[in-house]
Amino acid sequence: MADVPLIPALVEKFMACFKANDMKGLFSMYMVDCKIMKTGMDTAHGHEGLGKVVAGFHALGVTTVERKSEEVGPMGSDVMYERGTYTMKTEDGTLADTGKYIVIWKKVGSDWFQYIDIFNTNKA
Repeated sequence: MADVPLIPALVEKFMACFKANDMKGLFSMYMVDCKIMKTGMDTAHGHEGLGKVVAGFHALGVTTVERKSEEVGPMGSDVMYERGTYTMKTEDGTLADTGKYIVIWKKVGSDWFQYIDIFNTNKA
C-alpha cells in the first residue's frame, strides 16, 4: 500500500503533540469516535476519553512518549495497522513506563487517523 510510509511521520507528530501537551494537535490525529484501550482501565471513547487518558499520564509526570513502529501494514484500502513499542519518561528523563502497542489507522479522504489505540505496559 502506497500510504504505509506516511505512518512514521504521523508517529513523529503524535510524539511532538504529546510532549507539547497540545491536546488540539492530538485530537486532530484521532477519529472522533476513537477507542483508547489502556492496561487496567475500561475502554476510553472519543476525544473526551483520549483527553482523560493523556491528562492521567501528565498527572503522573509523564512528559514524553517515544513510539517505535516495528511493523506497519495494510488491512484493506482504508485501514492500516501499526505495531510497536513505547517508552514514557518524566521531564527529568526518568523512565515511567515501557510497553507495546497496536494502533488501527483509518483513512478518511486523503488523511489517516488513529481509530483504535491499544497499549499494554511491560510492568508486572
